[in-house]
Amino acid sequence: MATVHEQRQRLIQRALRRDPGTVVDGSIRLWEQLSTELSQIIGERGVESMYARSLHQSQKQFSWLSPHPPQALKDAMTALRVSLQEQEDTVASAASTAMLLHFINTLILLIGELLTNSILFKAWGDDVVNNAGTEPNE
Repeated sequence: MATVHEQRQRLIQRALRRDPGTVVDGSIRLWEQLSTELSQIIGERGVESMYARSLHQSQKQFSWLSPHPPQALKDAMTALRVSLQEQEDTVASAASTAMLLHFINTLILLIGELLTNSILFKAWGDDVVNNAGTEPNE
């Protein structure tokens, strides 16, 4: 049985692979979808601050991620896109997964797991969230 952390990791990896395209485009899409849903609850500044914290935490493992202070999410996504494009897909995927995991774990501490899961359902769709604990059919 997978741990909750492993299930969340699978959720993100599944979401990154959901649509055709590069890992970079998938990563940016996930951040934008999550931001759209979450900014209604904690505001744009809250999302931007949490994103900056997630980036900072992920830089410990992925030192190539470009550091920057909290800024407009559009600008942050541009910087993230540039950083991810410079990496192999597997490395970019690992970094995106780590950043989103840090973000989600922080969100759970702030608003709880039920509300976080509800936001993820809205942002990423039932097919991703409902199948997060299962192996993909490939």
